Amino acid sequence: MKILMAILELAAVAGSLAAQEMRVQVAHNAFAVRPYITRGDLAASRFWTPSTITLVALDGAAKAADSFVTRENISAGGEEYDPLARPFVHTTGVLVAAAAALFGAEIATAYMLHRRHHDNLGRAVLAGGAVMNGLGAASSFKNRVPGW
Repeated sequence: MKILMAILELAAVAGSLAAQEMRVQVAHNAFAVRPYITRGDLAASRFWTPSTITLVALDGAAKAADSFVTRENISAGGEEYDPLARPFVHTTGVLVAAAAALFGAEIATAYMLHRRHHDNLGRAVLAGGAVMNGLGAASSFKNRVPGW
């Protein structure tokens, strides 16, 4: 009889442990944003790699150079040739706010693409921002007003 009670007790403990393990498994997957993204996937892949840091730094430097050259050109009596950027370059505060918003949007887009496992496309967004602002700075410098 004691052996039977011991076997039943061990079976109850084993069943309890199995049920607890299932609850932990369900709770672990409950925090995933989408069913195809788990916490393990996010931990295995980092967003801030050396290549991403370099692209963000280049993009920020290109935006700063473009903003500086554009502001100096506007201050000396020049004009903005980009029709999309023209409403944002009249005052320094609006220019800085617009550049910061665009920079933040590019980083957020690259991060969202990274979370969806589109790392190359996310890097392309950052590289495209750096190239476009670099070309904008070069164009503003080339067409600068002689006063500065």
